[in-house]
Amino acid sequence: MNKTQRLIQLMMAVNERMQFTTKEMADEFGVSERTMHRDLQELSELGMPLYTEFGPNGGFRLLKKRMLPPILFSEQEAVAMFFAFQSLQYYGALPFAAESTSALNKFYYYLPTDTKVRIDALKDRVSFWTPTRTQGSPFLEQLLEASIDEMPLRITYASKEGTTERVVQPIGIYASNGFWYFPSYCFQKEGFLLFRADRLRSLARAESAHPSKNFKQYTIGDWLLAGQEREAGPMTMKLRVKLTPAGVRTFERSHGVAGNVEIYDDGSGRLVTDMHRSNLSYFSKYFLSLGADAFVEEPLEMVNWIREQIRVMQHAYGNDLT
Repeated sequence: MNKTQRLIQLMMAVNERMQFTTKEMADEFGVSERTMHRDLQELSELGMPLYTEFGPNGGFRLLKKRMLPPILFSEQEAVAMFFAFQSLQYYGALPFAAESTSALNKFYYYLPTDTKVRIDALKDRVSFWTPTRTQGSPFLEQLLEASIDEMPLRITYASKEGTTERVVQPIGIYASNGFWYFPSYCFQKEGFLLFRADRLRSLARAESAHPSKNFKQYTIGDWLLAGQEREAGPMTMKLRVKLTPAGVRTFERSHGVAGNVEIYDDGSGRLVTDMHRSNLSYFSKYFLSLGADAFVEEPLEMVNWIREQIRVMQHAYGNDLT
């Protein structure tokens, strides 16, 4: 094989082996040790993180941050990659966000001009509208890696009941309504709980002696499918809200055009959907902020909370209810 082919094959072999000697690679590729040493030096100059270890058991070791060999993409495949990334543009936090941007910038740089024009047009013509949340989720990568490695985590978590410390093992992460969630096994409660990533205050690997759970046969997809059954239980609440025409427009601007909003001839509407109990506080405050443009019919907890807030405000402004 020519040198270019050999370097690509060598990159793939190095990624597989992680640790090796110059002689081992030279024998495998049928070249001299001197030639192999030059090839490895070229890979290092291209950015492959090779580390040299000296001594009787020395050789080369590939650091955790590996590089992939060149891959050929068709124009449609290139456009598809940007299309996929475009679907995530409105999320305030993403796992590997910096790496994703860096990879796409590299990818974009080497594309033909006419393909770049198509991709630029795509950005202006397609949108996956998801309301951007102000809450940060700085631990998404650690949560994702912990779920892959089946690693228990010691976390500090803030909820309306206060800040607690516990050990959990994430099943995975998923996004819903602009928030990131990580369903996990809680060793303190000895059962599964649903957590929101933006409420994490600290995260660290649990002690090495701490037991772990085997979730190899239980994926985040399994959790979400099982959730369809759980949603019929007490964790789900029926949300029913009357909206004026202005309320409909405001709701669509902040939450997108939802299929669960029935629009009437005069432009008003009614929102009817199932809501997870963990979102009760958020939507209570949201519909209160719409004032007379939204009238909550259920759940009763939300109706009572909004009534109490109105009562408190009227009292504060000197018009107490009797």
